[in-house]
Amino acid sequence: MITILNATNRPDNRTSVISQTYQQLLISMDVPFQYLSLEDIKGEWLINKSIGLNEEALMSLFEKYIYEVPKLIIVSPEYNGSFPGILKLFIDVLPHKAFDGKKIALAGVATGRGGNLRGLDHLTGILHYLNAHVLPFKLPISGVSALIKDGKINDEFLLKDIQKQINHFVSF
Repeated sequence: MITILNATNRPDNRTSVISQTYQQLLISMDVPFQYLSLEDIKGEWLINKSIGLNEEALMSLFEKYIYEVPKLIIVSPEYNGSFPGILKLFIDVLPHKAFDGKKIALAGVATGRGGNLRGLDHLTGILHYLNAHVLPFKLPISGVSALIKDGKINDEFLLKDIQKQINHFVSF
């Protein structure tokens, strides 16, 4: 089982289009997965957890989407040269061992030309610290605005790159 994590809570985000493409490709390969968007997690739950208050709904999400899966695909947009603060808070409120030994693939999404490479590097450092195994094939997606039309990716090269990353990840 793989969890796809759409790593932003911003409404109507382009990152979700990329995440949905991962979903479609995994379906076509008959690979079991589940999807979690940080849009679905109330910020108050994370803040309460960060000050020691347990949120049962959040604990259930952690159990289903993080603890019980060996692999995660994190699709993260670029925010101010890195990844979203909501993703950092999400990671910070999880127990230190939550990512221990997990295998993780990363994709960065940016309107600019860097594809969130800096954010993927920041995230990789944190995940390594948490003893996760990050797939070396990280996918920086640049100029995302021009790659999406009518809510779908319209760039064959990007679709091939996502498929290539998934192929590597499934056997990782």
